[in-house]
Amino acid sequence: MSTTEQWQRDGYLVSRGVFDAALIGALRAGCDATLDQWRRESVAEGEPGGYCHGPQAWVLIHLNHPKYYRERADCLARLLNAVADARVLEILDDIFRAPAVLTQINYYMDPSETRATAWHRDSQFFHGVDSEEEREAIGHEGDPPRAIHMHIPLARTRASEIVPGSHVRLDGEEEGRIRRDAPGSDTMPGALGLALEPGDLGFFHVNALHRGIYTQGVLRRTIAVTFTRASDPYLATAESMAERVGYVASYQPWFLKRGYLDGCVPAARGFYERFIDVHRESWREEYVGSLHARLREYFTEH
Repeated sequence: MSTTEQWQRDGYLVSRGVFDAALIGALRAGCDATLDQWRRESVAEGEPGGYCHGPQAWVLIHLNHPKYYRERADCLARLLNAVADARVLEILDDIFRAPAVLTQINYYMDPSETRATAWHRDSQFFHGVDSEEEREAIGHEGDPPRAIHMHIPLARTRASEIVPGSHVRLDGEEEGRIRRDAPGSDTMPGALGLALEPGDLGFFHVNALHRGIYTQGVLRRTIAVTFTRASDPYLATAESMAERVGYVASYQPWFLKRGYLDGCVPAARGFYERFIDVHRESWREEYVGSLHARLREYFTEH
């Protein structure tokens, strides 16, 4: 079965052993240094969506923010080159069947206190659960997809679960009950844990039923990336930036900073230049005007 056929059937795929141990080790060292800085410095009013360090913190938003790399430009370039590696872009081309653009690069980690996990489709964050709008989105964003999640594990994990095939259909009765009434349930029918080793790549459809597991004492270090079709991106507006407290994933004006892409190989640079071209007009400074001063600084002082 081809990559495209597996994706169309299951809504996920795993590519084994893409990155070697040396690269994974270097990525882990660089990302963990960023994680340490975030833990020391982050406060709710200064992080998109209020995602700051705390006992149940499970995600560092915008792993690629330049404030983490002022003295470590090589680490930023290594991260950007890995996310836009030629082997990654080839898989994206197969799945999207159209040019792809970046949406976000985050970092998943294990919390110091176990966090409840919730089954969801990303479509619900835009349209609500089981609304007519969500039903339409699942239909027209099915295949080819509008957006894809990619995980680069830097430690062994099976912390992401997905229901294969759910990306192109509506909820079954029990699936819908769990998503509406018991999103933390461990009894989702057909759930599959994605077993990933360092060096593997995991891809899954954003509208498939899925969840992440964030358990105290179970190490998690995963670079979590979202991509969209260049023809149908998620663009920020003043309203969405205010409503989501700055967490509109594609709002990343630091890509315009001189030298930000230094160290990127030509294919990666071209990929990020497409991201800039698609999103530049939605990176308006006035869109952050209603945010807390610390968060405005996050987006404007690089």
